[in-house]
Amino acid sequence: MKNYSVAIYGSSMRENFDKYSDRDILIVANFYDELKSLKIEYENQGFSVSTYTYSKLQFMSENGSLFIDHLVKESKILIDFNGKLNLILNNHKSQKPDLKQFQDNKKYFEILKFVPNSSKGFGWFCDCLYVGIRNYLILKSAEKGDFNFSYLTLLDELKSENLIALHEIDTLRELRVIKRNYRDKINDELPSEKYIFKIIKIVNKLGLLKNTEILDNVEFKRYVETSIKNEEFNHYQKLRLVEMYYFLNGKENKEIERIICNPQFYASFFKKEKYVTNIIQKIAKNKNCKTILV
Repeated sequence: MKNYSVAIYGSSMRENFDKYSDRDILIVANFYDELKSLKIEYENQGFSVSTYTYSKLQFMSENGSLFIDHLVKESKILIDFNGKLNLILNNHKSQKPDLKQFQDNKKYFEILKFVPNSSKGFGWFCDCLYVGIRNYLILKSAEKGDFNFSYLTLLDELKSENLIALHEIDTLRELRVIKRNYRDKINDELPSEKYIFKIIKIVNKLGLLKNTEILDNVEFKRYVETSIKNEEFNHYQKLRLVEMYYFLNGKENKEIERIICNPQFYASFFKKEKYVTNIIQKIAKNKNCKTILV
């Protein structure tokens, strides 16, 4: 007997959907084995897939997750054999973000105090920056009770508050395009150093980032080697640093890329501690980083 739910949500539901938008889809079932097979099916159709059990989604709703507000506002249920997904969304009660959520968001930017000096490094920096800025703007919108999730709409809200100049809004819009180019590996359309200085100035103005410095590749790798021992960094922050570390060593890690592109990063903290720890241990064995302590 079929017992799962599927819904499209996010960018696909908006009038401003374009080639830089993600095709997000949600799959909910009772057990992880069910979710695994369904995820493969929909990923093969080109969707960015978020998977949850009904119990996890219910827990998130009861604890005021903004992801549930996202689904309530911007989703269309395609399949709901047992009606459970519809029930969770209909019974959800929105909660404004608390101080800790803002504090955690601001801490996220601490990994971006250094930028690797290469076009790929600039792309990585902009991708990481986009994640943090979007989440910050979502929190600010929810704090006002608006609960908007479209990056472009959030920038319009920022513009209406006259916190930054109009030309700076255009620079922030470009950040979304750079994020897509970076993830799609369109390397000839990654940002210049001039753009990096422009975007840093804007983020400083918003109070999210300060004292950012461009490092050469060797210095940046040393920064990563130190940072992955930092207990104040969560596992998502460490994963982003390790992502660039692999590239600077002339390697790629498809699993890291897949995890980072997963839309669930916008919904909850990254919890695969063992996965990240194993990656760090591999780096520790590298001849260039024998001093790493895990």
